[in-house]
Amino acid sequence: MGFGTMRFKGAENAAEIIARGLQLGMNYFDIGTAYSFNTSDDNAEAWTGAALRGVPRERLVLSAKAQCRGEGEPKVERGLGIATRDQMWQCLENSLKRVGVDWFDFYQLWDMSAPAHFAATCEGADTPLQALREAKEQGLIKHLGFTTHAKSAETVEWLRRVPDFRTVTIYYNFADLACEEVIDYAQANGIGVNIMGPLRGGLLVGESAAFARHLPELAGVPVQEIALRFLLSYPGVSSVLSGMNEIAHLEQNAAVAADEQTMTSAQRHAFLAAFTELTGGEPLCTGCKYCQGVCPEGLPVFWMMGLFQLHEVFHLASASQQLAGLHGKARADAGKCTACQTCVEACPQDLPIPERMKRMKQAVEELHAAAEE
Repeated sequence: MGFGTMRFKGAENAAEIIARGLQLGMNYFDIGTAYSFNTSDDNAEAWTGAALRGVPRERLVLSAKAQCRGEGEPKVERGLGIATRDQMWQCLENSLKRVGVDWFDFYQLWDMSAPAHFAATCEGADTPLQALREAKEQGLIKHLGFTTHAKSAETVEWLRRVPDFRTVTIYYNFADLACEEVIDYAQANGIGVNIMGPLRGGLLVGESAAFARHLPELAGVPVQEIALRFLLSYPGVSSVLSGMNEIAHLEQNAAVAADEQTMTSAQRHAFLAAFTELTGGEPLCTGCKYCQGVCPEGLPVFWMMGLFQLHEVFHLASASQQLAGLHGKARADAGKCTACQTCVEACPQDLPIPERMKRMKQAVEELHAAAEE
């Protein structure tokens, strides 16, 4: 279980929860220069460094990152918009100083999620990647990598083209399965895989009557525990990252990670097979993102289908509550669908997206009405 540092409430919260995490045996910390950035000395990177003072360096696995996509005005102090070799060097040196260490185990290019990002970051001499290669030669970084929300084929291609990348952080959970190609490729080539979004932004929580009905052995097990077991049981997954700022949340995650009985191969296959039953034979949205940005009406199809699926298929109260709370916006968005089929043409699953938009609008209205009773 990796410790994400994005959600700290402040320096005191960081110190308290990191101390407890260390007691529970956690040692992998995912650090980002831009996380909770107020000033150069007041940010999650500095808080993490302060909380880790006195811990033997060899006990820790530290991964830092900066955004280097060739977009926007460079903000080197924040680790955003890094575009050149010199800017990357400055950003790296700032991070080492804030955290108070001499080297990072991993340094990742943050959110390299489009071909243009790869070109700006990795192609040519005066690039952030060049600086990181130099830093690795000097012993300031042990391994290079990147985080991404890109399509699987693009991610695999970048791993092939840049052998320096020895770790990759991807968005993957039991409701977003598109990245399995990346995990399998990475495992076959000795590349570490870190998982972000294990609970799909906090939606994979609570209890699901659907799981209990189709998989009786999971009855009574919180969905968040099922989600973590699912990930930890995948042989190609190196670490599951969770941004934690509550002791109870931390202890729950640590308990699941420490349990050797995560999810057997047979249970995993049964779990995935149950998806077909849960949908009544309809294919699931796998989260491949091919529909992202294609809607002529500007609808966030990927987000809407994912949220609706968690409500209708998995019957998660968290998703239903969010849909009800988004009554006006969600209903209006779903109502904008003209059934032009552009998203369907982009979807490799050939999902009946316009029909699901109609059902989403109806579901939102029903949930909102029930909430007002």
